[in-house]
Amino acid sequence: GNSLKMETPEIKQIPNLPKSLSLEEKKYLLAVERGDMANVRRILERAQHFSIPNINCVDSLGRSALTLAIDGENLEMVELLVVMGVETKDALLHAINVEFVEAVELLLEHEELIHKEGEPYSWQRVDLSTASFTPDITPLILAAHRNNYEILKLLLDRGATLP
Repeated sequence: GNSLKMETPEIKQIPNLPKSLSLEEKKYLLAVERGDMANVRRILERAQHFSIPNINCVDSLGRSALTLAIDGENLEMVELLVVMGVETKDALLHAINVEFVEAVELLLEHEELIHKEGEPYSWQRVDLSTASFTPDITPLILAAHRNNYEILKLLLDRGATLP
C-alpha cells in the first residue's frame, strides 16, 4: 500500500553510492591492486575498443584504479594507467598525501601535457560529491601540510602557484 510510496524518496536521497561494479570492473581493479601488469594492460587495451570495463570506475570505497596503484606504491602501474588514458582527477593530491614522490612527479608531467592554458587543473575538476579532498586543497597546500620538502620542491620547480 502507501508505505512503499513513502519510502521511495528516502532511498533516492542516499548520497551517490557508487554503482555496484560489473564483474569486469571488479577484475580490473583487483588486477591493479595486485600489480598484475599484463592483465591490466590487456584489460585497458580491450577497453579502448569496447569501452568495457569503465576504466574510471571506483570501488565501494570510492577508490579508482589510479588510487589503488598509488596506494600500492606501484609506479609502473600508475604510469600504465595514465598512459592508457585513465582520468587522473585528484590522483596528484592522493600521491602527495601518501608522499609517493615518483608518482607525484609522473602525474605532474602528465598534467603539463594535458593542461590547457586558462582551464582548471585535473585536481580542480573533480566532482565535489566524490572528491577525497576539499576544494580549497591545492597540491602545494597539501605538500606543506605533509611537511614534505621533496614534493614541495617538485611542485615549485614545476611552477605550481598558490591560488
